[in-house]
Amino acid sequence: MAPVQITDIVVPGPAAGREPGVPNRLGSAAVPVRVYSPEAEPWAELVWAHGGSFVRGTLDWPEADWVARSFAAAGVRVHSVDYVLASDTVHAPAPGNDVAAVLAAVAAQSDLPVVIGGASAGGHLAVLAALAQADRAAAGDGRAAAALILEYPTLHRVQRADPAIAAATAELPAQRRFDADRIAAMYADYLGAADPADVASADLADLAGTEAVVAGELPVDRLTLLPPTVIVNADADDLRASGEEFAEQLAIAGVRAVEYTQSGTVHGYLNRPDESAQARVDAADTIARFVAELRVILTANAPGPAEPAQP
Repeated sequence: MAPVQITDIVVPGPAAGREPGVPNRLGSAAVPVRVYSPEAEPWAELVWAHGGSFVRGTLDWPEADWVARSFAAAGVRVHSVDYVLASDTVHAPAPGNDVAAVLAAVAAQSDLPVVIGGASAGGHLAVLAALAQADRAAAGDGRAAAALILEYPTLHRVQRADPAIAAATAELPAQRRFDADRIAAMYADYLGAADPADVASADLADLAGTEAVVAGELPVDRLTLLPPTVIVNADADDLRASGEEFAEQLAIAGVRAVEYTQSGTVHGYLNRPDESAQARVDAADTIARFVAELRVILTANAPGPAEPAQP
């Protein structure tokens, strides 16, 4: 890979100067961020959230570190977010609020196009952060994200039935499967309530633009606020159904969305790029696909030449 400069910084979080309470549904007072800067001048900023079922993951995971290095090698400056993890004392929307705070800070500080993205549960948080930033932009506070990139995201509490996906995942070991019980437990840990409406009714009125809900259950009029989106799913992955369904939801909402499946992969393959030669090829292909699609999106959104002054 091309040389990359790595810097650890801290961004003021949504709980700065405030009392999050218990359980913490607000977020962190300060959010650790690892910045990966390319050797040459970057052409975009990427705020990236690793996966880990909302409850685990670190900036040292390949899904954070290797991914960030790969994007930086392609000329993108990456801000890898160490968001607060869900636990017995932390629940939604705290993790997403941390990601949203970093996105807002990057958008305010840089003149480059700003992209938000994430893997698995991090993809879920990226969607919510993109919506929070869209709300800020609509209120005249900053600018919206230029694009959204999602890697094998989980976006629904209930996966729609798909016989082809079921057949592809039937022989996988249990640790590679996301059956209905595992998905339900994951969202219970994240939401901290049996019904997301219980969370949404909490005292969160001053957190405009952040939803303590499930991204794939948002109404169409909310999804219309999302930027052009690129989704890459794993092949033999129960959660592929979620990524595919979300792409269809975005199309209905009128959002430009492209969706691919990385052939021969299982969930979490970006967290195992050194597992084999083929794993490295698959991971590199995925990054290259995201980079190519981002260039298309950002070129299409680039302002044209200024109109000549009228005499």
